[in-house]
Amino acid sequence: MSNYIVLVKQVPDVARITDNAFDPDTGNLIRSRLASVINELDAQALAFAWRMKEISGDTGARLICLSMGPPMAAEVLRYGLSRGADAGVLLTDRALGGADTPATANPLAHAIKKIKAEMLADDDDYFVVAGMQSVDGDTAQVPPQIAEELGIGCIPYATEVEFVDGRFRFHHIISGGSQVVEARRRPAVITVAQYDYTLYASFAATRQANRSELVQWGADDVKPTAMGGSGSKTRVIRVFPPPKTNRLGRQLHSVAELAGVLRETLHQQSRPGDEGRQGPEPDYLLPSRRSFWFDRPFEGTAKECDDFAQLASILVELGIKEPGQITEQVKEQVLAAEKLSLSPKVAATMLDGLGQQETAYQGEVWVMAEHEEGALNAATFELTGKARELADSLEVPLGVVLAGDGVRELAPELIAAGADKVYLLEHPLLEEFDPLSYRKAVAELFAVHRPQILLYGATPQGRVLAPMVAYRTGCGLTADCTELTIRDISRQGQLAVMMQTRPALGGNIMATICSRNSSCQMATARPGVMQRRPADPARRGEIITHQVELTEEDLGLAIIERAAGGEKVDFACDILVGGGKGLASRDNFVRLLDELNAALTAKFKVKVGKGASRAAVEQGFIARAFQVGQTGTAVGPKVYLAVGISGAIQHMIGVAASGTIIAINADPAAPIFKQCDYYLVGRAEQVIPELIVTL
Repeated sequence: MSNYIVLVKQVPDVARITDNAFDPDTGNLIRSRLASVINELDAQALAFAWRMKEISGDTGARLICLSMGPPMAAEVLRYGLSRGADAGVLLTDRALGGADTPATANPLAHAIKKIKAEMLADDDDYFVVAGMQSVDGDTAQVPPQIAEELGIGCIPYATEVEFVDGRFRFHHIISGGSQVVEARRRPAVITVAQYDYTLYASFAATRQANRSELVQWGADDVKPTAMGGSGSKTRVIRVFPPPKTNRLGRQLHSVAELAGVLRETLHQQSRPGDEGRQGPEPDYLLPSRRSFWFDRPFEGTAKECDDFAQLASILVELGIKEPGQITEQVKEQVLAAEKLSLSPKVAATMLDGLGQQETAYQGEVWVMAEHEEGALNAATFELTGKARELADSLEVPLGVVLAGDGVRELAPELIAAGADKVYLLEHPLLEEFDPLSYRKAVAELFAVHRPQILLYGATPQGRVLAPMVAYRTGCGLTADCTELTIRDISRQGQLAVMMQTRPALGGNIMATICSRNSSCQMATARPGVMQRRPADPARRGEIITHQVELTEEDLGLAIIERAAGGEKVDFACDILVGGGKGLASRDNFVRLLDELNAALTAKFKVKVGKGASRAAVEQGFIARAFQVGQTGTAVGPKVYLAVGISGAIQHMIGVAASGTIIAINADPAAPIFKQCDYYLVGRAEQVIPELIVTL
């Protein structure tokens, strides 16, 4: 008999985010200023768990909702109780506040252990079911890190469940397709990417839920080993609104205008990843390379740079050239200087920071490579380009970790792309991605070489592997980064720190984050955002084989079936044509997009790819591997041509890195029209054939 523990979270309504929703000093969300709702994916996870219980036929199974948050989070537990949950547990304590993902996962995992012991008769036959991610964090890191703390398997991105021969089979999204898998052992964590079978509450069930007594625990009850701000591995440097959209939002009035825009755009722009383009020069200099000891032009914020420049100017006037000359008498002179606009306390702290010359982290810069069907994916080359820039700034080697079975032949491509070293992890049990076996292999390699930076793609693989490796190694991790730079935090005596900038709250805000209490800085980066560098076949590098020891016990998944989707998915293109629900039928979708892609390829002699919205995938128009967006693949083509796509925020986040966005939609009020460069109101069945002729 399997039982179910469903993680539910109360989150802000991202549609109502206001400018005063964040603490300006800490960057933490002030939840009391926002309307709160249940996280949508957690509501889907509840329905998913309820379905598991139903199809198993086990009426004695228990379904327990668990939430961590302030007392008002009890509302989401009552939501669960009104929709089939047998009990609700609220983990609430001020000591738990201000936590990042590992400091959230740890208390939740200890609460799960307590639920198992006290509410499930210490039975190991249970599943932890959670939404893939929450809208306030958008990291997808907490469920895999709970699995890591509990020492159990994780099946990420589940979309469907079956019960066959007494065992659950899960359909889940993987890079480049989907799989049907079983959990080799229980307990296991399941993260739900989508499950649109809503549970509804009756009046009687709602009344009963409101009368039910919830179980309430604090930190002392569950005894976590890491919690709150003190247990966190990252900290927020600053929170700021996203840049105002530079999308033109210009309406086109004819297909001829649309064809003209395509011609002009493709003529003017150069494709991201073009073989002839050079990568950016390093924008950071180590302190030892600077002309002046007190030179601090690479601080995390412009204000910090200005403040340190002011201090340096005063020190120069006093004839001070190195930290050893900053005596107590000199400090008093600096603090008494008329031109000093800083408070004495702040200035004293900054003077102490000026004595630091050692970098905060040591070691190489690493990238975790990904490959599908014998080929490295585009995200790997993009990350390698960014990592090369970071490694050059830090003057350290760049290593790429390549895991799989029989993948050595891919190593030369990585060296040509910028790697100095390729760390090879080969084993038959690494042929298919399994979170547990890959985590073990990568974490063991990490323990030997200790890099200072490790980057992963924000892909279905990277977004489950990275949290598990980070938690296992005790390192900070930032998800879905759109910018990575090396900067100083001299006031705290930290030099050459990786600043990690990412969107959050459905793209409503941006946050710059850095690691803390970590030996390594880890991040996942969105595909299509970083720049791929041109390959250099003449480059030479080192291939280092690391012995991997794995057994069947190191696997968490039993793969029943893999569906790669037939047609090859390739988002590394000049033009990506995305089709949506507005195409009305599978026949229309296939015929119109194929004909348009062929015409674009023939006319412009460029690479044209095909994508789809989540709605189109759910309608069965195309395989899930083609899904573009937050729960699919993030893309960054030169031109994104959206046909019949409404423009849901999750989809637009995934295409934000596109050079130019052009939309065709029959609905004059389609949200995408406010988020694109050019749009044409019209039915795809009429516009596309005319466009093909006009081209």
